[in-house]
Order: sequence, then C-alpha cells, then structure tokens
Amino acid sequence: MKIGLNPAVSSVNGVGLNRGVKKSNQPAFQAVNQKLLKEAEDWYRRRGNINTTWYDAILDGVILFKEISKQDAIDTINAARKYVNAGSMEAYDTLLKDVQNA
Repeated sequence: MKIGLNPAVSSVNGVGLNRGVKKSNQPAFQAVNQKLLKEAEDWYRRRGNINTTWYDAILDGVILFKEISKQDAIDTINAARKYVNAGSMEAYDTLLKDVQNA
C-alpha cells in the first residue's frame, strides 16, 4: 500500500493546507454563551434592543463572579451585535472595551 500526500490537502512547501475550504465573511465565534445570546435575542424581540440588565450580566459574569471567561464574553458580545439598535451602539462599544480591558 502506497502512502502519499493528498493533493487536495498538501501544498508546495509540504504544510497541510486544504485549498477547497473557502474563507467565510462571517466572524468565527469560538465560545458564545448560549444563555446570554438567547436573552439578548429575547430582549430584541420584545423591545427592539438589548436591555441594560444584559450588559450588567456580562460584566458581572466576567469581572465579579468570573463565571464567564473574558474571551467567551467577547465572543458573546460580538454575536449579539445584531440585536443592538443604532442608538445603543455607544453603550455596546463601551461594554466591549470594558470586557476587553478586564
């Protein structure tokens, strides 16, 4: 049995690279907190925006209780961006910076 490199996965320099995989324009969220994302969606559906209690839950989860890792919180905040209306974008950006600097 002959063992060789799969041409679809190999590259010129021998490093495995799958050329058939296309890069998506969507950001790759690593570890989104599903509970908090669902809460953001629920707030958006009911009120058209995320409530400030959601922002507090993120900050408390990261800073006070350390229930959420900093990176998970950042991924969750980025995933919930679509539920923030234009008038609240400044508060959203502040939340993101606060978590990044925590």
